[in-house]
Amino acid sequence: MQMRMIINSKISRLGFVCVMALGLLTACADSQPAAEGNNQSPSALHKQSYYVFGTVLDVLVWAPKEKQPALENALLNVEEKLNAMHHQWHAWKPGRLQAINAALRHGQRITLSDEEARFLQRVKALSQASEGTFEPAIGELVHLWGFHADEFPLHTPPPDATAINQWLQQRPSMTDLHLAKKGESMQLWGSNPRIWLDFGGVVKGYATDVVAKMLQQAGFTDVIINAGGDVLVNGQKGAAPWRVAIRAPGTDWPGDILAVIESHGREAIFTSGNYQRYTRYNGTRYAHILDPATGWPVPDVVSATVIADNGTLADAAATAMIVAGWQRWPRVARQLGLKSVLLLGEDGRCEISPGMAGRLKNSRLHCQLRPVDAESEKNPSPKPAPVRHESDQPSGKSA
Repeated sequence: MQMRMIINSKISRLGFVCVMALGLLTACADSQPAAEGNNQSPSALHKQSYYVFGTVLDVLVWAPKEKQPALENALLNVEEKLNAMHHQWHAWKPGRLQAINAALRHGQRITLSDEEARFLQRVKALSQASEGTFEPAIGELVHLWGFHADEFPLHTPPPDATAINQWLQQRPSMTDLHLAKKGESMQLWGSNPRIWLDFGGVVKGYATDVVAKMLQQAGFTDVIINAGGDVLVNGQKGAAPWRVAIRAPGTDWPGDILAVIESHGREAIFTSGNYQRYTRYNGTRYAHILDPATGWPVPDVVSATVIADNGTLADAAATAMIVAGWQRWPRVARQLGLKSVLLLGEDGRCEISPGMAGRLKNSRLHCQLRPVDAESEKNPSPKPAPVRHESDQPSGKSA
């Protein structure tokens, strides 16, 4: 069956938009279009939705009404590109990535396009910088757990411990993946037969980068791209910044909205969470984010939110922060070049970097401050002071 990615065949011009998703809530727009100057027509918020990589991707563009025909054409090009990317990078449906994985497991070399080579080189570099906490080579382990499914929660038993241990004996990683130039093209091959690439932890971020670049090239620079709660923003909404709210990951937190972040130019605000995708069997809950070092789901950390200057980094880093855990996340964040990180755990545990603490508005959080610089790691504070925002007025929504 051929997938039709686009959900809404027409662009809607929105006076009021409020998009709820996994870990983030994009801010609600003004109820009326705004005039941006005496010589310009009023601008409004335009929205287009697509279904890609198992989630809804919403593209919201703040633009003059007179540019709607040009925007419609740009978004048709976006739809075509997203359809191609879905076919290209889906690990569990017939397409290019399945062909690559089959070749890797049979010891064959694959000739890559320039775009494929750039993406794979970027992903490998991120995995290595994260100390393997972001590890796309573990698709076989994901399949063992059944976490390649589109619908959650699951009610299937965990894999047999023997199967996990056998996988661990040959534990594949992105270091087993090799790229080299041959003539005018780049070739890919693997040195571990258990490699199965699964880019579910990075491809949404990559898609937001691609869409933002396409829209910018078409002349639209005030955009917000919401991929299932992971948000890339550029520009602003008229004279105001885009505002993104962090949702509570479950019932251990006060209210639904924990804090609000106002955008600073172009940046990606991504959340990775363990609270919606899981399997429950015989009363035990197994979250879908797996630790490659153990083969089992990551305990304790419920969600991680990061801010980065691009979606590819933010997507990979949010997963890496959860796998790194409470002890290692500041070091891994530093190696990835992150300054703004927020980790939430069970029973209300919360840790935050100084960079993220300075970005939160209307915060309900009382977090332990954890610097990510090297000097603080050499001289750790035994009891970091909690970051409180008691002067802020708690808010259940953002505007």
